[in-house]
Amino acid sequence: KESPWEKLKTVEIKPIEQECLDRVFQYLIDKDPTKPSNDKNKIGPGDLMKVLTFLGCKPLKSEVNLIIWEVDDDLDGYVSKDEYQTMYKRCISDTTGLEPRKLFNLVQFLMYDKTFKGRVTVEETLQILFVRYGRENLDNEITAIFGEDEKNEDGSEKEITYGEYVDKINKRALKDEESRIKARKRPDYNLNGAEER
Repeated sequence: KESPWEKLKTVEIKPIEQECLDRVFQYLIDKDPTKPSNDKNKIGPGDLMKVLTFLGCKPLKSEVNLIIWEVDDDLDGYVSKDEYQTMYKRCISDTTGLEPRKLFNLVQFLMYDKTFKGRVTVEETLQILFVRYGRENLDNEITAIFGEDEKNEDGSEKEITYGEYVDKINKRALKDEESRIKARKRPDYNLNGAEER
């Protein structure tokens, strides 16, 4: 049986995803000029506070520290590039819904928001969603993020904010968890989560 670390090594990040991840990491690390010099290449609480505030949130310092703590494997109070990559791999390969996702949700939104304007459109999400989920699941993913309507009543493309995005993602996660709970109650369910044949 493979250890979690061995499994994580096999998780593939597609080149377009990696390009977006790198762009977002660079965006996140340069928001707090008061960081100690040895932490300049890491995401710190000040960086996240400024980005979340820009995105319309009013986070408490304790909330920002929790976002970092969830992925801070070396407990230095910052998120290094390795911790960032590991967080992303853990979340995209998580089938249980138990992996902490606060930083992942922020990073995912910023991957869609290529110009860092604080809003995303359906069009901006298509490339990443297609690469990750394929054509067969693309429409389900778009609906999960934007709802049934991809356009506003006036015909313009629908945009959502980070707050709206997190609300939709959290509602979906709750729905997925309810489905997993129902599945576990079925008599043909085994501990590996698969149906017995």
